[in-house]
Order: sequence, then structure tokens, then C-alpha cells
Amino acid sequence: MSSYKVSLPAGPIWNQADAEKKAPMIAAAHQGVWTGVWNTVVEGKMSVVEVELSGNQQGENELVTTVPAGPLWSDDEAQEIGPVLAASYGAEFTGRWESVVQGEMSIIEIRYVF
Repeated sequence: MSSYKVSLPAGPIWNQADAEKKAPMIAAAHQGVWTGVWNTVVEGKMSVVEVELSGNQQGENELVTTVPAGPLWSDDEAQEIGPVLAASYGAEFTGRWESVVQGEMSIIEIRYVF
């Protein structure tokens, strides 16, 4: 099974004990495992935690939700960009999308399998 590591935003983390409380929850929310690595990227405001994710999401359960996609101008554009954006969430694009603020923000529908 292949895996990969990513850094995810975690809000402010104040010390190792705080990281040990917050990071495992963030990793679990992304179907991953915290590697034990974290660092502050904006003092007092933002830290990141390193999470190991499986490259092969499997399971009998699924969750379908929507995520922001920036402005999308056509179905052709959505079908091209949707899979890339979905992959950035560790999910797959369902093919559905809509503009929620014309010319400013669209959303795409993604599916998580777990």
C-alpha cells in the first residue's frame, strides 16, 4: 500500500502537549495518521501538522459533500478542474458542480470512501 505525507493547517499550536491533543484529531478527520511532526508557520496564529495518508482509500462507506472551487465558467472547465480539486481533499469528483456567487465562487461535489 502506498502512502504520502502532507502538512495540514491546525490553527495555533502552543507546545508539544497541545500538538499531542490536536494533531491526532486533525489526522483522523482526513483519514490519516499524525507523524508526530508539527511546526508554527505564523506565530500565534497558525501551525501545521504532518499527516500520513493512504494512497488507496477503500471501504464500504462514503461521504458526499461540497467544497469551494473558485469561479468555474463552464461544465468543460469544471470537469477538467474538479478531479484535481477533489484529489487535493483525498476524494474523487462526482461530476456535479454549481456557481454559488456568479463570477466569484463555485462549488464541486466530492466523494470520500472509507
